[in-house]
Amino acid sequence: MRSVIYCFLCVLLFVACRKNLVDTPADFNVTTDLLAYKEGDSVTFNLSGNPGTIVFFSGEAGKSYENRTRTSAAGMVKLQFQTSMQQGPVPPKPCPDSLLLLISTNLQGYDAAHIQQATWTNISSRNTKWPKSLATSFTTSDTIDISDFNTAEKVNIAFRVLNKKTGTIAQRKWAIQNLTLYNNLPDGNAAPLFTNFTNTAWVQASLPQTPPDSTGINAWNVGTWNVSAADSVRNSNGITIRTSYPITFNPGTAVDNEDNDDWLITTAVDLKATKPDVGAVVKNEIALKASTYKYVFKKAGTYQVTFVATNNSLDESKSQIRQLTLKILP
Repeated sequence: MRSVIYCFLCVLLFVACRKNLVDTPADFNVTTDLLAYKEGDSVTFNLSGNPGTIVFFSGEAGKSYENRTRTSAAGMVKLQFQTSMQQGPVPPKPCPDSLLLLISTNLQGYDAAHIQQATWTNISSRNTKWPKSLATSFTTSDTIDISDFNTAEKVNIAFRVLNKKTGTIAQRKWAIQNLTLYNNLPDGNAAPLFTNFTNTAWVQASLPQTPPDSTGINAWNVGTWNVSAADSVRNSNGITIRTSYPITFNPGTAVDNEDNDDWLITTAVDLKATKPDVGAVVKNEIALKASTYKYVFKKAGTYQVTFVATNNSLDESKSQIRQLTLKILP
């Protein structure tokens, strides 16, 4: 009797263990009626077998199986933004006020000491489209190539406002918005590095002034060093911290403001960063079966199409990869 019970328990143990094992979906296969189609045609993929999940990679930019784990790649990095000059003398009248575009590869902190210790490259001349008149409207910059800095691990981009005391005219008021930064890869994929205010973390820092500016009104409407919207409603100058564009440097209308040196700096960014390519889910664990899948290629070219079929359990997963090379004709 004991031997029978022992054998029964062994069988139960084997079945329980077996439930957590899966087989490779070896019977999964993909075929098409043709290997060449015209752009805009609907391509029908015939699917055989019944794996637990099926994921489709078309081979287009952003949808390549080979790049599914890629998180870094050197590309052409393009920066663009909008600026508005809303107060001060109208160019070409000489003015000691200036807005500079800078970049650093070795900034270690956002306080005045670290800003002064860092090496900054002035790239203001790469933009030829600065505002030429006073207006509340915005001027869109050139698409500025900063690819020559992508060998660095990280960079910081800064707008620096240098204002001088004149005693005769108010200092310039600047507004900035819509900063975008893209890593454009050779395969046509464009990875956004900064695309809006919410994922561009800005800090404001002011360098020591001689004599110190006591007006308290020279401030960007973003967080100062160690003060952000997450910590306080207002920054250290009492200005309400904005959580959306535009970002404004407002020196006030007084004509006797002291010299000031103010910086608006992004957090560090890796110019080689990119997002992994992703596939489309053709079948998940809930769907019973998928026998066909239709897809439209909108651009001519040669594409390596990949289907990944997977069986899953709590303990493991096993996959089968099927690939086809399709030519899409104009």
